[in-house]
Amino acid sequence: MDKIPTTPDTLLDTIRTFYTPSRWHFITITGVDQGEKIELIYSFSEIGEMESYRHLALTLPYDQTLPTITPLIPSAWIAEAELVDLFGLSVSGAKGGLFLDEDGVKAPLRGSK
Repeated sequence: MDKIPTTPDTLLDTIRTFYTPSRWHFITITGVDQGEKIELIYSFSEIGEMESYRHLALTLPYDQTLPTITPLIPSAWIAEAELVDLFGLSVSGAKGGLFLDEDGVKAPLRGSK
């Protein structure tokens, strides 16, 4: 899998360089716990093209707030809510409580708590 590197500061600009809703489909955001940091992989597929994907990758510490991509891709709110619930990540404007019960385990996919 080819990953295009980006950073939290350049994420929105990186997406703007290629993303148009009529050409690209946002798939999901995958989180990979790396102890004190998390790697995030934003996956897109090209509409009407077989095996044409674009993956953006960034790594950030858990104590840093991730910018939301919902101004560009409104449907990304659900993937961002998943990051909040399952990893305890702070995403600007994203709310938790969608996937986990209030009294349940917090950030179950995060190894370092």
